[in-house]
Amino acid sequence: MTTRQRASGAVVAVVGALGVTASSYLDWYDGRDATDIPLERLFQTDAVGLPSSYWNSMALALAVVGLLGVLGALLLSRFVLLLGWLIGAATLALWIVMSVNDNSLSFSAGDLQAGAWLCGVALLVLLVGIIGTGRSQRSDDETPTRAEPVPPPEP
Repeated sequence: MTTRQRASGAVVAVVGALGVTASSYLDWYDGRDATDIPLERLFQTDAVGLPSSYWNSMALALAVVGLLGVLGALLLSRFVLLLGWLIGAATLALWIVMSVNDNSLSFSAGDLQAGAWLCGVALLVLLVGIIGTGRSQRSDDETPTRAEPVPPPEP
């Protein structure tokens, strides 16, 4: 895979990662965006109220995805991109699971608003970008040639 193809995959991955980050500023559920959802909501069903700051909101995890996406694209590192994808996918999945398990909410797929849908689609775009970066493999021209051993001189 050429460097140009890997760079194209990295650009697609950055678009996906930034889409995940941008989704935190759109409404996710009941007119609330990710900056209004406490980070504890990913692990507890009884976490209610507003977070005390941006750093305690669910948007922090989504911002980390954008940061890792940009860093992974600059380094052409599939590992860093995949780490960002895992954080984003875990954030979305945990939020959905905890919202479904909350008895005080009547939650269904129709209740999801644009932010949650954008996050899911952007995670798919990020995954396509990760696949598009491919593995760095040497071509036949770049493989080092081994010198044949020279036999010892005859006596």
